[in-house]
Amino acid sequence: MFRRAVRALILTGLFASFGTLAAQIESPSPDPVRVTVSMNADGTRTTYEFDAPNHRAIATTTGKDGKMVGRIRYKLDDANRFASGEVYGPENQLRFKTLYKYDSNGKLTQETQLGADESVRNKIVYAYDKVGKQIGYTVYDGTGKFLRQTPGVTTRPTASPKKK
Repeated sequence: MFRRAVRALILTGLFASFGTLAAQIESPSPDPVRVTVSMNADGTRTTYEFDAPNHRAIATTTGKDGKMVGRIRYKLDDANRFASGEVYGPENQLRFKTLYKYDSNGKLTQETQLGADESVRNKIVYAYDKVGKQIGYTVYDGTGKFLRQTPGVTTRPTASPKKK
């Protein structure tokens, strides 16, 4: 049986108002895996496991009963940001894929959700204020038709439905 020794467990914060617990686990190998656990307002818990040297991350959300609600398997880019993700439901069935785009400052600008057949289902275009703080987003369907927008976003950025 392979047993992984844990050298250090560092609690980086516990916030009672949101119940957020962040931890980092270092393995004996030179490639650390960072684990963050968030307690969500609805009682679910999301565990993020970042394996930056291998450009992977997994986010698993479990219900109050401990059963998996969903899982996202991410591929990370060279800057260790989410490049793409596969979103799975509670029975580990693929629900959709997601591609992420960033601007030259590293801010997330667009999220494209694809079906299992690679067709565009939705695009989410993020909006920022003049100082670079995210202020909301606009959602488009697979054809580029406007669906909804968060309050505070004053313009409707265009989404190109044909491109991933």
